[in-house]
Amino acid sequence: MTFAGTIDQVTGAGLAPMPVQRPIPVWIGAQSPPAWRRAGRLADGWFPQMAPGPRLDEARRIVTETAAQAGRDPASLGMEGHLRWQQDRNKLRAAMRQWQDTGATHLSVNTMGAGLKTIDDHLAALATAAEAAETISG
Repeated sequence: MTFAGTIDQVTGAGLAPMPVQRPIPVWIGAQSPPAWRRAGRLADGWFPQMAPGPRLDEARRIVTETAAQAGRDPASLGMEGHLRWQQDRNKLRAAMRQWQDTGATHLSVNTMGAGLKTIDDHLAALATAAEAAETISG
């Protein structure tokens, strides 16, 4: 694809291999009421830019209400929580459970800045996180 606009130009952009799922899901990062409304109106999922708590509760309410007003099923929108890697498995599980309790459908675990030295250390941390997630789901 090539695009030439007034400000930007993109030459020879593409995506390969193409995603299997069609249409390609669009997820929106959202950290303000206008962005929460945009997510509710348009997105397949959203990334709240806050931790679980009252502000996230407000954001979810706005996303849900806006989706319903747009004739969309709010339950069909995904929400991805994010947390930082913690070596303490109990704390890790508690953080995961907190996101699960807020209704997160997806969860990312950031291992950057955790003092891990090698790629294998990061992979091991993520494997541990996946094991912890299995103990809280279902």
